[in-house]
Amino acid sequence: MLRLHLRWQIILCVGLMQLAALALAALVLFHKAREAVDVEMAAAEAGARAQVIAALRNLPPEQVMAELSTTLVEPRHVRIALADARSGALPVARAESRQAHDAAPQRRRAPGWFRELVMPAERETRLSVLANGTDYGFVSITAAPQDEIDEVWEDAAALLWALGLGFGLTGVLLVLLIRRALAPLDMLRHGLGALRGGALTTRLPEVATPDFRPLVAGFNALARSLATSEADRAALARKIVEIGDAERRTIAMELHDEFGPGLFDLKVRAGAIQRAAARTGDAALQRDAATMSAIVDQIQTANTRLLTTLRPMTASQLPLTEALGDMLDGFRSTHGDLDWTIDLPEHLPETETIVDLTAYRVLQEGVTNALRHGKPDRLRVEVQSQDLPGQAEILCLTVEDDGVGLPARAVEGGGLTAMRDRVGALGGTLELGRRPGGGTRLSAILPLTRNTSPQSEPEPAG
Repeated sequence: MLRLHLRWQIILCVGLMQLAALALAALVLFHKAREAVDVEMAAAEAGARAQVIAALRNLPPEQVMAELSTTLVEPRHVRIALADARSGALPVARAESRQAHDAAPQRRRAPGWFRELVMPAERETRLSVLANGTDYGFVSITAAPQDEIDEVWEDAAALLWALGLGFGLTGVLLVLLIRRALAPLDMLRHGLGALRGGALTTRLPEVATPDFRPLVAGFNALARSLATSEADRAALARKIVEIGDAERRTIAMELHDEFGPGLFDLKVRAGAIQRAAARTGDAALQRDAATMSAIVDQIQTANTRLLTTLRPMTASQLPLTEALGDMLDGFRSTHGDLDWTIDLPEHLPETETIVDLTAYRVLQEGVTNALRHGKPDRLRVEVQSQDLPGQAEILCLTVEDDGVGLPARAVEGGGLTAMRDRVGALGGTLELGRRPGGGTRLSAILPLTRNTSPQSEPEPAG
């Protein structure tokens, strides 16, 4: 079902009312025109009849037809015909006004439908001239309403044009008035669209229409409330990320400070047992000590991997550019058969540790997924910082590959979802899509918040 805007509903309603009024006016006008033609024709016929009767009374019967032909004057809207019983049809003179009318420029003729609408019934009045039983002829009087209909049509058409023009101007003024009156609704609609799009700083200006002031005030109050809620949510999300990083740092320190020394002590003791068994010639004990030493090595490797996953040391100990370069060099050393393109800036502004860790993990996750799922031949990593007019400086991260690309119904993994939430908590955006020409493109934008907090807790040494 087609739903029109309120503006067009009002305009359509008023337009239909105007058309109905114009149609009613036309019906009344046509009815009155028919009545006017009837009255005019009746008056013209009565005048002509009276003229003929007066002439018949004053003339002898044998001379009446000849005298009528010379003295009788045919008025407007009437046709008079004389028929002499002896000589046939006789001419009739026309009135001067009728002659002047015929000599005037041709009047605009009424259309056929209008003629049929107002044309009176055709009738003829015939007066016979009889005296002493002798028929001297007759006088025929018939109505000729064409001229009158043309005159009425000119008046009616002029009036209808005037009404139509007046209604048209009224419609134009109504459209302009409604557009101006309902402009706050359009402004409110655009404002709601902006809020839906995430522009929570949108505010509507004051309006002059009293009816819309409460709506505008309510919109602005809602926008302020949403902005406050969004700021609280962003602060909470950022706090959750910070708490998560702190918790991972604590776990990493526990693994480093507790597990590390314990594993080192186990390795030392296993080595001592192995050497003692070698001196005594206990081969079984020597094998057990060597097995224990290998298990300790495996645990130390797993512990190191956990430490790197929980808290990349380079991300907190080195500038961001160097930390990213070190991480990418590690990937490149294990996948030397790929065509790598790495574009890192020489220097990035010092930012908070949470921003550095987020950028590090986004590139780490993006490169890992590209190598694991994309099967690429070429891989490009780009990091750029940009200054946007009127906004904070941003960091743009891009990972592109020419691999198999995303499947038709790709399901986002937990790692990417975690990165999206982490980036969103910092006020940034993360997008994953198909690369033009084939492959996959991961891009992230992070606002670069400056590091103004006190020096963070030192990381454990490796």
